[in-house]
Amino acid sequence: MAKKRQLIAGLDVGTQKVALLVAEHTSRGIEILGVGSSASRGLRAGRVSDVDRTTEAVLAALTEAEMMAGSQIHNVTVSISGDHVCGTNSHGVVAIENGEVSQRASRRVIAAAQAVPLPADQRILHLLCREFVVDGQSGIINPVGMSGVRLEAHLHVISAGESALRNLVKSCNKAGLSVSGVIASSLASAEAVLEPEEKDLGVAVIDIGAGTIDLAVFHAGSVVHSAVFAVGGIDVTRDVAQVLETTLSEAEGLKKRYGCAAPDLVDEEQTVEVAGVGGRTPRVVGRRLLAEIMEPRLEEMFETVLDSIIRSGFGELLPNGVVLTGGTSMTPGIVGLAARVLQMPVRLGEPTGIEGLSDEIDDPSWASALGLVLGLPEKDMATPGKWAGGIGARLMPSWVRRRFKEMF
Repeated sequence: MAKKRQLIAGLDVGTQKVALLVAEHTSRGIEILGVGSSASRGLRAGRVSDVDRTTEAVLAALTEAEMMAGSQIHNVTVSISGDHVCGTNSHGVVAIENGEVSQRASRRVIAAAQAVPLPADQRILHLLCREFVVDGQSGIINPVGMSGVRLEAHLHVISAGESALRNLVKSCNKAGLSVSGVIASSLASAEAVLEPEEKDLGVAVIDIGAGTIDLAVFHAGSVVHSAVFAVGGIDVTRDVAQVLETTLSEAEGLKKRYGCAAPDLVDEEQTVEVAGVGGRTPRVVGRRLLAEIMEPRLEEMFETVLDSIIRSGFGELLPNGVVLTGGTSMTPGIVGLAARVLQMPVRLGEPTGIEGLSDEIDDPSWASALGLVLGLPEKDMATPGKWAGGIGARLMPSWVRRRFKEMF
């Protein structure tokens, strides 16, 4: 009898795009078997604002990925973003009994460290173990069996809004998917584009999506700071639409086809045609003007991120600088702009080393979805990085599911 394939699926529900990957673990690593994407119209700044429209988008991406993979998908790991996602560092201390660290002591110190005050509507998503300290000796990964009298644990705790989590899971359930885990977008993207050496020496990953910017700072191999900002590529689009007096859809197209983050890189002679609104005649403007509209907003975004990094206290510990990813990171000239504002090395992070349909996901906009199928390193987790919410992730009967897909 042929062995049943163990498929894994990652679902990145973004403000403008829903992306779903179907993959399989092989002896060579991860092989991508199916890819699906659809326009997302049910989210605002990372939060689900319309469950039904989000469900439609998830179903569309799911149908495409299943057809390509030749298999039906029932379970997914989902990414989550939005300004309700918060990261904080915590510290716990316990006495070591009998002079030797036991498994019980390591569990106790983690429990002490995770006792951070959270608002009533927040739920812990990840407990990331930064290090253990035994009698002042820091940088310990596994303290069990070590001798000492005082055990400390340093964690990075990431939480998310309860209602935002429930609405995201509900949208997936209505599409016939059981949610096996929820991962913060910043961690998923980091897993797809960062090298282990970068995490050890110190690096920050900045995922610039349409509605949010997700930041994760790594040092000594672990997350030491994370944040989400409710600003993204859609804000650049709005600026273009307002200044050029055109529609958002036209502004988005202009931004993607002709946009640039650095006016100096654009030939002054180049022009673009801008569609009018309400039957007005199209106008021709210089392409450089488009870049001049985009640059200030992008500068402001990087200044906001830089302020967060500086306030975290880890700004001087990033010799590997910054890795940009996400759809907006593909804007020409953005790497140079980021390097100028952040005053550190910057590179573009693209998924690499993937088998199968690698050509389908070879740009930064797929980083988060790929990170979901790669999964988070277990060594960093004080508890499993999965959100086992109290919502029943019931699967639809197959005939109901087919009917839903026909409708949408």
